Amino acid sequence: MKEINVTGLQCTQAVMAVLRELMPMNDNEEIHVTYEEPNARRDIMALIKRRKYNLVKDDEKLLIISK
Repeated sequence: MKEINVTGLQCTQAVMAVLRELMPMNDNEEIHVTYEEPNARRDIMALIKRRKYNLVKDDEKLLIISK
């Protein structure tokens, strides 16, 4: 499991930071993403859908994503 904190990053920066961590991951590996900005969440969710990653959990200020 990997963890990344994108608190304080703008939408595009947050998405790029998450994508950099997601791309080299193995199948079924998880990443925990903490965030503050609602717009960052929105854009990360779009990334998950567009790239067909799996949303494991969507808690307040925490997304758990698997490849």
